[in-house]
Amino acid sequence: MDLLWWHWIAAGIVLVISELFVPMFFILWFGVGAIMVGVVMRVVPLSSSMQFFLWAIFSIAMVVAWFRFFKNPDKTKAGISKEAFIGETGLITKEVSAMAKGVIRFQKPILGSDTWPVIADETIPSGERAKIVDVIGQTLKVLKA
Repeated sequence: MDLLWWHWIAAGIVLVISELFVPMFFILWFGVGAIMVGVVMRVVPLSSSMQFFLWAIFSIAMVVAWFRFFKNPDKTKAGISKEAFIGETGLITKEVSAMAKGVIRFQKPILGSDTWPVIADETIPSGERAKIVDVIGQTLKVLKA
């Protein structure tokens, strides 16, 4: 029996729907691969061996894409958040020195707040601008800008 394009589409839809009943997120990609083979067969007739070869290629490509680009996109979000704000400048509202914490205010919220306690290796008087060089827990380390 030769498989027709709609057989692949139907099989793909069944696989995608079966993903709802199986507690793993894996069958979906084989269903999407089957649908892609059906779409290709709608345009170009393929031999049975080529159909299964394409199904394997599409399915593997979808699984690889899932693990490489889409799975767990928040894995490094904390690090990105910290690194994204290094170099931002704000206004010192309470003097900071090597011996005392100060306070900095930003025009737009940084990491969820517009004011932060700061530390610095040098004295930065109130009213001066400073830039973030590190995020240490709930405190920002700054340098005079």
